Amino acid sequence: MSHHASGPNFGFPRGDARLDMTDLYAFLKPGDPAKSVIIFNVHPSFALASPEPTTSEPFKPGALYEFKIDTNGDAVADICYSVQFASSENGKQTATVRRTQGARAVGVCDDGEVMVENAPVSVEREALVTKAGDYRFFFGWRSDSFFFDVNGNFNHMQFTGDDFFKDKNVCSIVIELPNSALGSNKIGIWARTVDKAGEDWVQADRGGKPLQAVFLVGEQREA
Repeated sequence: MSHHASGPNFGFPRGDARLDMTDLYAFLKPGDPAKSVIIFNVHPSFALASPEPTTSEPFKPGALYEFKIDTNGDAVADICYSVQFASSENGKQTATVRRTQGARAVGVCDDGEVMVENAPVSVEREALVTKAGDYRFFFGWRSDSFFFDVNGNFNHMQFTGDDFFKDKNVCSIVIELPNSALGSNKIGIWARTVDKAGEDWVQADRGGKPLQAVFLVGEQREA
C-alpha cells in the first residue's frame, strides 16, 4: 500500500513530514521462508506541491513508529513492535525497538520489552544494520520505491508517464524477524505514527489498506 501526503490539502499529518506514513510492506524473506520482513516507510523527502526538501532529520525524536499485528483475526492488535528515536547534538539519530504482546499491544506501546537500544540510523548510502538474536533492523534514508505521475494526476488525469518519485527518498524502518514471533495463524498488519500532544499521545497517521484518504476529495477527505 502507499499513503503519501495524507494530511489536509495533500500536506503532512500534524504538519510534520517525519510523521507522514508513505508505505507498508510485509513479505517472506527471499531464500529463507522461515523469516519475514516488514517495512514501514515514512517522511517523504519532498512535498507534492513544493520543490523544497523536507527536514534532513529522518525521524521525529520521541514520537512512536508502530507495527500493529493481529494474530487471531479479530482486527485487534496482539503484538506491537514500536520504534522510538533520539537525536544527538551532532545531528545523528539512534533507535530503540520495543516489543509488546497481549492486551497492552492495543494501545500506545512506549514501555514494552526492549529488543535493541541505541541502534544507529543511516543517513548516507551505507546501510547500517543492527542484529539482535534472530532479528535484524535497519533505520534511515532510502530511495522511494513508489511510482506515480503526480503532475498528471493534478492535470485532470492527463498522465505523461513521468515519475515524480524517481529521485525522491523516504525513511525506512525495516525489521527482519522469525515467523515464529508472529504466531502460527494468518496475521493482519498495519502501521501508525504516534506523537505527543502535551502529556497525551495522539495518533498522527495510520495505514494498512491499498486505498487511503489521499484519494478522497472535499468533505470526504476532511471526514
